[in-house]
Amino acid sequence: MPPLDSLEILSRFILQTNWFSSSENRVKYAAFLPDKNGETSVFRTSGITNNEIWEIGDCEVSIKRGKPILGRADIGTNNVISKDLEVVPREPPLRHANIIGWPDERSKQKIIAIELASESFFHKR
Repeated sequence: MPPLDSLEILSRFILQTNWFSSSENRVKYAAFLPDKNGETSVFRTSGITNNEIWEIGDCEVSIKRGKPILGRADIGTNNVISKDLEVVPREPPLRHANIIGWPDERSKQKIIAIELASESFFHKR
């Protein structure tokens, strides 16, 4: 993969029902919160088809986590960077990256995650 570009689209695969609102067709902030290692897993999905994006979710996320993909949140890399976070490629798998640089305080993480969720576009499966 080429170096990360600020105009790239990132996809965060939705694995839990509390990560989205089906009735409001939106992503909830919990989808973007970092894991215990301070990272949020995403995939670089610019330049590939919708079907190819879902295939990544099915093959690289769903099978490994043992959970179905319920949807995905697409967001621009520039939106993430504007929150003083970084997106760093972390392959394998191909196209994988992590959002890093989260503040230590959970309350600050939540504020940023709320902003990211509001700026993302939800695709229901």
